[in-house]
Amino acid sequence: MFRGLYAATSGMMAHNRKQQVLTNNLANANTAGFKQDQTILRAFPDQLIKAMEKGKIASNIGTLNTGVYAQEGIPSFMQGALKETRNSTDISLLGESLPVNPETQKKGTVTFAVRLDNNEIRYTQNGQFTVNENGLLTTAEGYRVLNQNLQPIQVNSTEFTVQDNGQIILQDGTANNRLWIGYTEEPEQLVKEGNSLLRWAGDPAATPQFVDNVALLNNAGTFVKQGFVEQSNVDLTQTMTEMMSTYRGFESNQKVIQAYDRSMEKAVNEIGRIY
Repeated sequence: MFRGLYAATSGMMAHNRKQQVLTNNLANANTAGFKQDQTILRAFPDQLIKAMEKGKIASNIGTLNTGVYAQEGIPSFMQGALKETRNSTDISLLGESLPVNPETQKKGTVTFAVRLDNNEIRYTQNGQFTVNENGLLTTAEGYRVLNQNLQPIQVNSTEFTVQDNGQIILQDGTANNRLWIGYTEEPEQLVKEGNSLLRWAGDPAATPQFVDNVALLNNAGTFVKQGFVEQSNVDLTQTMTEMMSTYRGFESNQKVIQAYDRSMEKAVNEIGRIY
């Protein structure tokens, strides 16, 4: 009897977790470069139920579902719409123009690289940059944007241009820096850390590679677009619909638990009562 109670409880917990992910997506609908998370509900392994009778071979009755769980949110790296700002420090990545690897049938994704205050390197797809008081190109949080040698980029002012391949040309014509643009075929190995940062959680030997070092991209020279910001890829209509559906799923499991509660109350108070 209590097995169904456990299954309904796991359903409530899974739908609650999915609702949290959807709420976070909705809250970041206006965050530049934000990638929405997708949550999948999966079932625990079924149990095989057998009838055991004395002196007889056990016979199979069927299977019993033991509940569901919510798989952790998996980011969708589909490119968001581009919004023109005409700001020189706004640089969008063009992931949709990447070719598909004919061997793996994977398209992959591209990212910028930034250096944290503790000198660790992280990745980001939010190209809404700024120039700090030292003339360095940084993110809105102050993390230093890195060049082809994984060093901070000195631009001195906002008067610079960025070519399609990430080459930066300063106001005086100097062109000794190029944005580090990394490519990976396994974006699912990038884990969100907040502040639009991504951390590589896969094989350390398979971290995103500079685009020039990827043979697949030899003929793909357009990686960025200056004066544009990539908007969030959150679909508001779809997210609101999923939130309503998730709420209904939570409510349904809640009613199952209430039904079990009434059944147990009746069993305790009425079954076995002596009249």
